[in-house]
Amino acid sequence: MSKAIAVLLAALAFVGTIRAASAEDLEFREVVHIASLATQEIGDVDGHVLALVRTSGIASFQDGSTALAGFVAQLDLVKGSGTIATIGSLTFDDGSVLWYRTAGSATLEGSRTLFKGTITVTGGKGRFANAKGEGGFTGVRISPLGVGADAFFDQMITVKK
Repeated sequence: MSKAIAVLLAALAFVGTIRAASAEDLEFREVVHIASLATQEIGDVDGHVLALVRTSGIASFQDGSTALAGFVAQLDLVKGSGTIATIGSLTFDDGSVLWYRTAGSATLEGSRTLFKGTITVTGGKGRFANAKGEGGFTGVRISPLGVGADAFFDQMITVKK
């Protein structure tokens, strides 16, 4: 009986090692610039605007590596605060790409907008082929919404391959 338990524990430890080896934590700061912006007033309440934003920028990782970064976002805002949804990507020097979606909130505070939300990995290529995963983010747009505005996002994603 004790031999069977020892074999079972060894097997579970091995499976745990395989599972841990197939997950990668990515912690990075993404700094982006709004390259294009389209807005539409909704008209149902004062200050209600739908915005479509395209950004480009760079992600900087804790190990010193970088990746090209950017996203397309939909913002549904009333007087600068509301919901956000994005489709983003990270493109690494080795040609690998990680794609993800975010969902979250935007809160206007003076001329800055604070962001927070969740991340869902949708796929990738190269070392991120067939990737899934999840995480979260916080961020700040440091000037009013407009072409040329800059923002940064601190992100943590656990990627499962």
